[in-house]
Amino acid sequence: METLPPPRLSFPCAYPVKVMVRAETGVRSHVDAIITRYAGPVDLSAVTERPSAEGRFLGLTYVIEARSEQHIAELFEALKRCPQVMLVL
Repeated sequence: METLPPPRLSFPCAYPVKVMVRAETGVRSHVDAIITRYAGPVDLSAVTERPSAEGRFLGLTYVIEARSEQHIAELFEALKRCPQVMLVL
């Protein structure tokens, strides 16, 4: 009998989601809305923001309560559909 490797994460768990966006007016509230729609209540006051050196981009880090790998994948897909989102990690 083949033994499968243990899952990489144990769900539910706190999971950091890093989003790189174009620094445009209203982009943060749009990304906040996507995160809360897919991940439920999130402490938006704890989100970290890091502007790029030239101020053209903004790095946002959210911590969500991930329920499964599929939950994370669905959130990532929704974020990638946002035109201002450049990268999701």
